[in-house]
Amino acid sequence: MVVACLVVVTISMALQVPEGPLSAFFVFFIYKEDMVTSAITGIALTVAIVVGFGLSLLAFLITVDHPALRVALMAVLFCAAMYGLRVLTVGPIAFGIGFVVLITQQFVDMFQQPETLVRATLWTMVAMTFPIAVVLIANRLIFPARPIELLRREAKLRLGFVIEALDRRLAGPAAPPPLPFDANVIGAARLLGLLKLSASGAPALKEKLPSYELIIHALNRLVEAASLLNALGPSADPPGSRGRELALRSVCDDLRRALDADLDRFQGPLKFESAAADAGPVASILKEMERHLTDIANGLRRLSTAPKDAPVVGPPQPRRMLVSDAFSNPVYRQFALKVTSAAMLCYFAYTAFDWPGIHTCAITCGVVALTSAGATIHKASLRLTGALIGGGLALLATVFVVPHLESIGQLLLLLTPVAALAAWITSGSERISYCGVQLAFAFFYCVTQGFAPNSDVTFVRDRLVGIALGISVMALVFSYLWPERVEQQMRAALAKAVRTGAALLKRHGGLTAAAASPAIAAESTVMFENLALANRLADVAQFEPPPFGAATLRSDADLVTATQATSIGALKLALLREAGAAQTAERARHVFEAFENAIAAVLQRIADRLDAGTPGDDLLARDAWRRFSEFEQAHMDRLTAADSGSGVVDAFDDLLARVKWLAGAQGRSTGTT
Repeated sequence: MVVACLVVVTISMALQVPEGPLSAFFVFFIYKEDMVTSAITGIALTVAIVVGFGLSLLAFLITVDHPALRVALMAVLFCAAMYGLRVLTVGPIAFGIGFVVLITQQFVDMFQQPETLVRATLWTMVAMTFPIAVVLIANRLIFPARPIELLRREAKLRLGFVIEALDRRLAGPAAPPPLPFDANVIGAARLLGLLKLSASGAPALKEKLPSYELIIHALNRLVEAASLLNALGPSADPPGSRGRELALRSVCDDLRRALDADLDRFQGPLKFESAAADAGPVASILKEMERHLTDIANGLRRLSTAPKDAPVVGPPQPRRMLVSDAFSNPVYRQFALKVTSAAMLCYFAYTAFDWPGIHTCAITCGVVALTSAGATIHKASLRLTGALIGGGLALLATVFVVPHLESIGQLLLLLTPVAALAAWITSGSERISYCGVQLAFAFFYCVTQGFAPNSDVTFVRDRLVGIALGISVMALVFSYLWPERVEQQMRAALAKAVRTGAALLKRHGGLTAAAASPAIAAESTVMFENLALANRLADVAQFEPPPFGAATLRSDADLVTATQATSIGALKLALLREAGAAQTAERARHVFEAFENAIAAVLQRIADRLDAGTPGDDLLARDAWRRFSEFEQAHMDRLTAADSGSGVVDAFDDLLARVKWLAGAQGRSTGTT
């Protein structure tokens, strides 16, 4: 990124290409973690730029002398683009077109002469497009990051999580505290996305894509089993578990090393010691992990032994241009209207103030717009933070360094450390990467303005004022006009996880022993995926302002943690019940099922309250919990008598404590007292 940035600045300065700061900024805007995604982004952006500038030039023919018509057309085209961003599979291209139209239609206010207007528009298109070619060339020549390498790295990260969970189990009572729930290793979406990118340039891999997808799903279930094993805590292991844990760790380590070298080394068939006599949740989880590792080994063996002329190809998946509810879901239209309203309000504001230097306020509305208020405010805060850091560095450079520059080489020496800092931040986590992009643009916007040393610091002031104005308008519009809150999405994911826990508790009545394990595996996948999604959404939800009338502080973090504990507790109890099902007497089984159904009814009520998300009486005072408390008092002696040392009563006590905790956290999160 640094090399590409310096090349772009050199070309802009040497050939005097206008809009040099925009060209340097595009390096950071286009760059993605792998060369394939960067290429796709660059091509899509080129198409959007060409189409957008073409539409603007055609619009100039009609609207250049009619301000009202120009503003109306600008608003309509931008609104259509924002709607397309949400409903089209090529939404980013639609956004790019609308963004270009929004920028270029404002040029009429800055360039009064038609010839100057057209020249400025065409040069802006050049300034946006040539950095794309520079980035693509740099990506291919300098440390090319291929998707297959990222796929191997992500797979190794997940295997490392599994190995660490087994190590903590092997450490026994001296083990450190359990690993926290890690949403970054849960779910197969990230791996499947990298697999498809890897197959885009490898026909041999593309032919075997379905088989590799099955292997990735098996790896994901292995990680889920390790997460549950880690959540069990220091419970007593069955007699043969240590040998099985050592064997599992060895196999996982072999697979991780094979990812660095050659996967043909890991083909199996794998042999694990039989432990049919072992009972309990630990033995059940270890058995699941053995099965998933065997599935991975068998899948790799089938791939390596398949004939070259016998590709494993599934039926072609139909491609849709629109999402299924494109015309029935009003959220998409509301999103487009919100973004357009905010952008046009900013446009009218800086026009009324006759302050064109803050025109970036309208641009801010377009670039920070995301699907929810929390995500939008989070991105806006990163934009403002990056602009403050970059603007501060630019101010220092303009006052103390720029007046002494005499050549392009000296300018490049000034840009290099700042470009490196911005590139380092941009390459980081999604939580902070956009800050690096804005840091770069704020610095370049002041330092590389024009083709001679620039001493005007008003560029920094105007840009910061414009960004602050745009963010303020967007925060107000997205928070209180058709608010699409990420907290609602988080609570919906938590509700699904809780309902899955309730289903696990009630499943014994309708499933045979042979169907129990597959059912638990399928339901646990749904549970972990929703818990991971809620974890990610909770990070964004903290940026949302409370709704009108909310008098208490929301405790989303407590709610997510309590839901994770309760859902995993239900899964733990289901595994324990499955492991001891054969030894459970008929009378005891009826007692266990009665308790499970009673707890499941409470969990269903909690899930309903999570979905509703409205303040109300604390759940502990509601009918569902009162009925369960009466049932518990009347029948706990029967449950204790029915347990024959299998640990079921302890598991019930643990789950009850978690349910009470979840009920309290759920009440606090909705504003109850």
